[in-house]
Amino acid sequence: MFESLCGKCDHKNCCTNSAVPLVFQDDLKKLKNIDPNCEENLKFVNIDGVNVSAIKKKTDSLECIYWDAEMGGCTVYDGRPMDCRLYPFDILFLNGSYHWIVYSCNDKSDWKWSETHLSSLESEDGFPDLMRNIELFSKHTDMILPNESEKTPYVVLRKVSWNSK
Repeated sequence: MFESLCGKCDHKNCCTNSAVPLVFQDDLKKLKNIDPNCEENLKFVNIDGVNVSAIKKKTDSLECIYWDAEMGGCTVYDGRPMDCRLYPFDILFLNGSYHWIVYSCNDKSDWKWSETHLSSLESEDGFPDLMRNIELFSKHTDMILPNESEKTPYVVLRKVSWNSK
């Protein structure tokens, strides 16, 4: 997807790079519908003393256990966690509230098309679960990609819209 945004990005997608997607309770339910034995493909990541499930990488690889290189796609696509569904967007805490951002080397890109997608993400069943765990999610991002928001240019799209009730 990134190739079409600015034409000069060498970014790899999160399925074949360093990202280790977190799996919260709502995510686990969806994942089990596609892979009833999914717990075998999960590990625990300790974030500030809390063990959170995350999808494993293939042995001696940066590829997600669910990545199929031959087909070039995810084998559990319809049941993938919210962490995966967000890609290529992220959520950052800026000026007292959470905002949707996209890492982009081209600040002139037209992101108007993203509004429909962001609204769709916010209405998904797993989104409230992600937001209830947003501090763990944010700290995990900082653990695997320290200071990413300081190193990589990004565009702030808008505030995250969700009801915490």
